[in-house]
Amino acid sequence: MISDELGMELHDRYTLDEPLTPQEQAQLEAWYAQKDSAEAALLEQNQPKLPNLTMLQAQLDATLAQLTAVIQRLQQITLENDAIREEIAGLKQQLVTPRSA
Repeated sequence: MISDELGMELHDRYTLDEPLTPQEQAQLEAWYAQKDSAEAALLEQNQPKLPNLTMLQAQLDATLAQLTAVIQRLQQITLENDAIREEIAGLKQQLVTPRSA
């Protein structure tokens, strides 16, 4: 584990284009890896948990099944309404048409 002090010193030297020994270069890369790992852990910790994709798919499937059932029921009601309208029209026609005796 590389100390922050040493890591920052090596980083400063590297960014100023000062030569680093192979050991110092390895230490700097290890320090960068430590920092990347710590940052990734922090980001993961603060990121909201996403819902399980399998659970979302199951909910979507259930909702689609309910929607399909509602649509089928509406289609059935529409057919029943059409039949009732025809019956009403026939009854109205009977009212206005005189009966022959």
